[in-house]
Amino acid sequence: MHEMFSRLKETMSREEWVKTGSFSAGTSGDKRGYRAGIVGIEKKLVAEQQQQNRSISEAFRDLTNLMEAAREMVALSRQISTKITEKQGGISEDETVRFQSQLLSLGVDDPVTRGTHGSGDRYHAELARQLATMLEAPARQAGGMLTLTDAYCRVNRARGLELISPEDLLSAGRQMTRLALPLRLHELPSGVRLLQLAELDQDAVAESTRRLLAERGTLTAQQLAALAGVSVLLAKQRLLYLETKGGACRDESIQGLVFYPNRFLEEAQAD
Repeated sequence: MHEMFSRLKETMSREEWVKTGSFSAGTSGDKRGYRAGIVGIEKKLVAEQQQQNRSISEAFRDLTNLMEAAREMVALSRQISTKITEKQGGISEDETVRFQSQLLSLGVDDPVTRGTHGSGDRYHAELARQLATMLEAPARQAGGMLTLTDAYCRVNRARGLELISPEDLLSAGRQMTRLALPLRLHELPSGVRLLQLAELDQDAVAESTRRLLAERGTLTAQQLAALAGVSVLLAKQRLLYLETKGGACRDESIQGLVFYPNRFLEEAQAD
């Protein structure tokens, strides 16, 4: 009994109920701290939004500076073009090529836009003329054909900020035949669309491909691309076109697609 009384007295002297009250007060303080934490989060979000707004404003300033620099580069390209015109016959072929490469890296001089040439057929007709001028030489270097993807990348690289859409490229290509331009929009039997030289004869291309196939015995698209100096996609289209004409047979296996001369047709013709 004495021991129990001693422990009770000791417990009362510690005033545990007062500490419990302090705990409640601490809990209330925690709640006040939690409310202060929400305010802190809100302030942080506002600060982040302000920082984002400043970043966007700086980005637009950079874009404005880029457009100013682009205008200066176009002006420089016009000066180079004027020098070429003034010095025609007075500069070497190497200098002319160098000037033209500089113009290509700077951008097209006076690109055709909707703002300068309106919209609809008039815009697409003017765009077709400019595309034919730009892409004729690359098409000749690529064996007379350019895929629309290749043409699109070349054109937009040269136009700088005045980009065109794939639909504009396709609409301009449809105008080329009517305008009697050196390039034509052509669709292969496989459905692939490309720009090709107006003078290019598909049957002549098929015949040259047939001769290469006869000489080599077998051809893959990669091998024909290396021999003819064209892209792998165009090489495959040539082989597929030759197949539709009866000049090649395919062997498609796990090793890939390989084309062989059509011996059946050759034997039939021999008989």
